[in-house]
Amino acid sequence: MAENAEPRRVRRTLIAFGGLAVLGLGAALALVGRTPGGRSDTGRPGMVRIPAGTFQMGTDSGLADERPAHPVTLPSFEMDVTEVTVAQYRACVAANACQPAATVKQEGFSSAVEKALSRFCNASRNGREQHPLNCVDWSQASTYCKWAGKRLPTEEEWEYAARGTDGRTYPWGNEAPGPERLNACGVQCQEMATSQGWKWPSMYAGDDGFADTAPVGSFPKGRSPFGVLDMAGNVWEWTHTEHCNSYAKDTKCTDHRSIRGGSWSDGNRGYVRAAYRNGRLPAERSIYVGFRCVR
Repeated sequence: MAENAEPRRVRRTLIAFGGLAVLGLGAALALVGRTPGGRSDTGRPGMVRIPAGTFQMGTDSGLADERPAHPVTLPSFEMDVTEVTVAQYRACVAANACQPAATVKQEGFSSAVEKALSRFCNASRNGREQHPLNCVDWSQASTYCKWAGKRLPTEEEWEYAARGTDGRTYPWGNEAPGPERLNACGVQCQEMATSQGWKWPSMYAGDDGFADTAPVGSFPKGRSPFGVLDMAGNVWEWTHTEHCNSYAKDTKCTDHRSIRGGSWSDGNRGYVRAAYRNGRLPAERSIYVGFRCVR
């Protein structure tokens, strides 16, 4: 996330998946819905089944809120293969079950700044149907998931789906982030930021092809060990869980909800690590934050 645009607390080829806009996400599941052993296990349409298992959550080499590393055992569950799209959320709005998500609401931002940033809200932009929904608060995300017969993931579920049982650094493994694996801040992102008077660092030297968000599923090489896409970059993702200062039993929890995964604006590799945690006030709506659901 651009550090001069927001403090750390609020930090941030469709060619292969070109048929998504017409055929929907189900057509692509056969390409990515594979368990580590190669067995197809895609779950319901648009979702992948995450098998029951035990993994080490957090890391003792990370930041204070990522410590201590500790074992977590989870039953099986299903997770959306990609982040919820503009088109999917619009269906909920059309059913009068969800409120529109098209404006920024940010603590410490003036109304003029919120208005200027709101032009990056995908729901109000043409041709963004298959981009991830952003500018959505925690309650709106929860409401959509409930309407769809799902719920927001816990932090434990999110991290397990992102890193599996082998303790990998990133969803795809331990290799450094590059423009073929995720949508973070590359050449086009920097050029866009410069045009707005923002000074954003680049995560990698190459061009990932997008100045801001990318259509969901655009980076299959970045998939997690269970075949989940976009768990690094594109938009941060709301989780159900309150954000606490660490994993210690006596830790202090806050009035924030945890978000995971990093965004299109991030130049710091640390933000897209699978163990990295951040938090936001539930009522905030950001151009950097979206969500996915589980059940």
